[in-house]
Amino acid sequence: MQPHCASRFSIAALVLLAASFLTMRGAAAATVTVVEFYNATLDHYFISPLQDDIDALDSGRISGWNRTGYNFTAYGTAAEVAGASPVCRYYIPPQHGDSHFFSASPDECAAVAARVQTDPNYSGYILETPAAFFAPLPDLSTGACPAGFVPVFRLWNQRADSNHRYTADPAIRAQMIARGYASEGYGPLGVAWCTPSATLGNARITVSGPSPYAAGCDAAPVTGVAYTNAEVEPQLAVNPQNPMNLIGAWQQDRWSNGGARGLRTGYSLDGGRTWALSQAAFSRCSGGNAANGADYARASDPWVSISPTGIAYQIAISFNGGTFQAGSSNAVLVSRSLDGGATWSAPTTLMSDGAAAFNDKESITADPTNGNLAYAVWDRLLPNGTAPTWLARTIDGGATWEPARIAYDPGANSQTINNQIAVLPDGTLLLFFTKFTTVNGVTSATLNVARSVDKGLTFGAPIFVAASTSIGTHDPQTGRGIRDAGNIGSIAVGRNGAVAIVWQDARFSNGAIEGIAFSRSMDGGHTWSAPAQVNRMPDAQALMPVVAVRDDGTYGVLYYDLRNDTADPNTLRTDVWLAQSVDGTTWTESHVSGPFDFNFAPLVTEGNEFGLFVGDYQALGVSGSTFLPFFVQTNAGVDNRTDVFASILTSPPAAAAKGAEAYAARPSKAGAPTPTWQASVERNIERVMARRRVGLPEAGVR
Repeated sequence: MQPHCASRFSIAALVLLAASFLTMRGAAAATVTVVEFYNATLDHYFISPLQDDIDALDSGRISGWNRTGYNFTAYGTAAEVAGASPVCRYYIPPQHGDSHFFSASPDECAAVAARVQTDPNYSGYILETPAAFFAPLPDLSTGACPAGFVPVFRLWNQRADSNHRYTADPAIRAQMIARGYASEGYGPLGVAWCTPSATLGNARITVSGPSPYAAGCDAAPVTGVAYTNAEVEPQLAVNPQNPMNLIGAWQQDRWSNGGARGLRTGYSLDGGRTWALSQAAFSRCSGGNAANGADYARASDPWVSISPTGIAYQIAISFNGGTFQAGSSNAVLVSRSLDGGATWSAPTTLMSDGAAAFNDKESITADPTNGNLAYAVWDRLLPNGTAPTWLARTIDGGATWEPARIAYDPGANSQTINNQIAVLPDGTLLLFFTKFTTVNGVTSATLNVARSVDKGLTFGAPIFVAASTSIGTHDPQTGRGIRDAGNIGSIAVGRNGAVAIVWQDARFSNGAIEGIAFSRSMDGGHTWSAPAQVNRMPDAQALMPVVAVRDDGTYGVLYYDLRNDTADPNTLRTDVWLAQSVDGTTWTESHVSGPFDFNFAPLVTEGNEFGLFVGDYQALGVSGSTFLPFFVQTNAGVDNRTDVFASILTSPPAAAAKGAEAYAARPSKAGAPTPTWQASVERNIERVMARRRVGLPEAGVR
């Protein structure tokens, strides 16, 4: 018996009196779901069927805990099934571990109670309840469960910070033993109790890990602050050939004045429940050098895509020095993986420049209708302020790339940013971009698409989607800015041909705060619906939306908002949400994560200001009927400010979150922007344009 187990967290919040359990048990149910959580920092597991526990961990009120998705069922009362045994739950006090212990054996539970009275090693143990739930015991000699039941195995980590994992999955049992856990329980397989069923449910998994990069690995002068262990700006792709294979990428060790030490990659072969890490050599820190064409100090703007034949593409902007500065250089690099993201080829250079131009905000799209085709697009900023859209494509699965060329030139006093390619089911390409145009000293932003019916060889004239009247977001208590997705939209295409675009916009509040705007096209991008607000709480600042379309035509919009922020100037409480709709008009909403404190995010330059930064974009994948949010949130500490998380949302919104009743999208407010609003729009455009000026020395860096 090793009862020093389970879950270190701010435990006082979960020390419940036995009476609370008994009250819950008064309303008998056929079964209860016992939910498993994991804390990556502690490497501890915890289980509970109690909604109070689950809400506290899901909401982040007790930080660091994520659902693993591995659950099992049990019973609320002994009367539910013959022979059910009560599972006791002990609280182990801080001097012995600040954790919990579960057992379905009355003898083992009684033994712990006896030792509390006599053994100093058990002093202070609290029996929270003699019956957290009920479950049949196995045969005590063989470990065999009664007919119709499957075993729940108990595994002990054999460490001073004692912790057990309870799992009904034999593969998980084998994995834990391979990690050094000891099998405990009855019979040769160590069965703790028996369950009528094991289930897979919603999960939130920490994907990123500690930084592998040492200070100075970039072999370049220090011109800003490197936030070691800070991961930002994630992107995700799902393998059409094998939807269980997911590949994500992000900036690792973000610099305050642009880019990161390298880009890291996470890949999963089980639908996102477990992840391994790899990297492409886009910078010196990640293996780049003169011989492989990636002799660059920093990398930025990760993007991934996977072809219908399983070829994975990853693209980056890599650079040395500051934008347009003497001796600087930059390039658009692409790498491919033929093994699901585990290894990556040496990068191919699609475009390289010195101080005379800067390539920015690239993306890559594998053509879902042709396994040999993929398209890379980006803007190429010139010192005169123009920035045409450039495109390169492969027609042989990434073995070679055609020379890059201009796909769209916005003309004098104009520039593009946020170029992305989406592909309609008939193979037509949609080039989506934001266009900044300056006329008589006034700069405006519009969202546009251009169609190509010849696989990117030519594009038609841009089609106007909407004006962008974004003003940016900020901490309402301190006024400090958030580097968000202002003027950076997201596009997605469904199998039914529906096209959706989302972006931040202040049009729904007459320029007061940002909301999430949604527009869709049902005719291949020729015409677009009027922008509608799809974030549920219109009085809360909302930011960083990304859109996806599920196979059944359901729209999903992932975004952040500040609805749970308080008047405390020392915190900036932020949540992540997923809004869903089948018609673009009526929406429901699920809570994905939070609240977390945005104030722990890295500080990055915003022209002459600093902004809190977790990325210019986040990601939302689709695997069949499941949305897969892939996002960054902060941790409560400056040594590990942020991590990348993957959520698996298998439950419908009504079952996934409280308050998920339907709500209607809201139209824009009437009228043109007021002078004050217009001034805020222009300032926000200036901030976005200033972000291109990377790598420069900073004043006041902290």
